[in-house]
Amino acid sequence: MKKAAILIAAFLLLSLGFSQVSPSQSDEFMEKLITAFNTDNYSLIEPYMSEELKGQFTEGYFHQIREFTLNNYGRLKGYRLTSRSEEGELLKYEYQVTCEKGSFPVLLAYRGGELVGIALGVKAKPNPLGMVLMILGSLVSLGAIYLWKGRIEVSEFVMGAGIALGLGIILPFYSLITLGLSRTAGVLTAAFLTALTVEGSKYYFSRKGDGLSLGLGFGVGKYVFLSIGTFVATNFILKLPVSFSGGELYAFLEALLLTAFHGLTAMLYSSRRIGYLAIFAVFQFVSVTLTSLGEVGLAIVVIGAGLILALYLGVKKDGVP
Repeated sequence: MKKAAILIAAFLLLSLGFSQVSPSQSDEFMEKLITAFNTDNYSLIEPYMSEELKGQFTEGYFHQIREFTLNNYGRLKGYRLTSRSEEGELLKYEYQVTCEKGSFPVLLAYRGGELVGIALGVKAKPNPLGMVLMILGSLVSLGAIYLWKGRIEVSEFVMGAGIALGLGIILPFYSLITLGLSRTAGVLTAAFLTALTVEGSKYYFSRKGDGLSLGLGFGVGKYVFLSIGTFVATNFILKLPVSFSGGELYAFLEALLLTAFHGLTAMLYSSRRIGYLAIFAVFQFVSVTLTSLGEVGLAIVVIGAGLILALYLGVKKDGVP
């Protein structure tokens, strides 16, 4: 009887051991997670996740959260276990990850020995200077083109700003279409839809009016009105800080060049030449793709090239008024 009791106890202990996760196992995953974030290697953490979690913490989501984390915290440096708790069938480990620019918590949830949940407590760092420089860049562009042309149609300008604000609500939903796609396919799909929507909207509304004023309104709507609205909504209503990726100089140059780009391309669209739409949609597509991949500098170079082409076609070649 005693022998049977010992065997039963041993069996229960073994079963408990198989169903639980030791700190060393969760530590091993954290090591892989930090390396995966620093090297952009999703395959390092994939084998540790349950099938259920793989369907949620996909490679595409990994790349998105990694880019956001590195932009706001810098490279990951280390971790420490802060707590261990049980909740029903779940065994939870909470860690604090240290980075070059701060730290954030990570929660791991295990069930039956499998990793079934990952929660990263990352949030954007406030950067009001980026917003201010973005607004300044757009207004400098508007002022320079106004001095060149000497006129702005207010009704067309307001319409362009309204289109930008409307697309600011619609475009983020394109990311839902890319769910389940690989990172490359997702980025290309979202960039294509964004470029087609932006340039197509400008072309449609510029055909019968002052395209230059509409395009400038679009740029100012995006980089001035939408920036201010986002800052107020996130900081004072949602209580979340605003973040501008790529640095302050990039924020200024992006707004400066893209406001002029939107104005000059819409000016060309007033001539109703569909070929212009195809040409500048390509520039927009490449720029959005590079920005999504974190190559903000190259994206700005592409838009600069598109702006030069639009200026050449509008002034030197076709003499569009």
